[in-house]
Amino acid sequence: MATNTVNGVLVCSDGTNVPLKAELAEGTETNLTTDTAYTVTAQNVGDYALGKTVTSALVTSDNGISYCYILRQGLVATIIPVGVKGAAWQASPLCAPFRLQAGDIVRCMNSTAASRLASLSYYTNRGVYRIATVTPSGGATNELVDLQTGNSIGDSVQGQTIIKAFCTSVDAAKIETQGTYVVNAKGNVVGSITMPSPIVTQPIFQSYNIPVDLNFKAQFLTNA
Repeated sequence: MATNTVNGVLVCSDGTNVPLKAELAEGTETNLTTDTAYTVTAQNVGDYALGKTVTSALVTSDNGISYCYILRQGLVATIIPVGVKGAAWQASPLCAPFRLQAGDIVRCMNSTAASRLASLSYYTNRGVYRIATVTPSGGATNELVDLQTGNSIGDSVQGQTIIKAFCTSVDAAKIETQGTYVVNAKGNVVGSITMPSPIVTQPIFQSYNIPVDLNFKAQFLTNA
């Protein structure tokens, strides 16, 4: 796999901008550190900007990108907006201001343009951030499962409500549903989240009101 220059910026409440840059391999989730042209050494964000509160952000890659987040003590602590260079157009607000702690690490999935990896990045009414992913391989119903546990959305955030979310997928016309559907235990649709291609346009957090309970799933249909 090739490597790409992945760039980013975290905008803090006091006006501080934290520049990010690293050469990341395509198709592998990797740490994204500070830009050495401005920070002397490559550092993890929690160590470089300890105590700063991030209010908006954007991470961009050359060809494709699926998701980005800050890892804290093994968990998705907050989700960073993403885009592809030339299609992304603004640093977007986070779902909630996020104060950096020592050890916080930005993790990024830098993808090829052809990668069919789809992701759902979401935030619940209890302040929980999760990411669910799937890679379609043909015409099928594709369930997005939790990035860290492999569980369904119902097992991950049972009893919570999705209030902010965005999806990424390059499948475009291959998608046979109105984006990602959240379906209940009976298979009825209780919410849908649009799935833009980050190569074409920047995915941005949108507001939703999608309840999630046990045996609920996030899924979308493809025709190839």
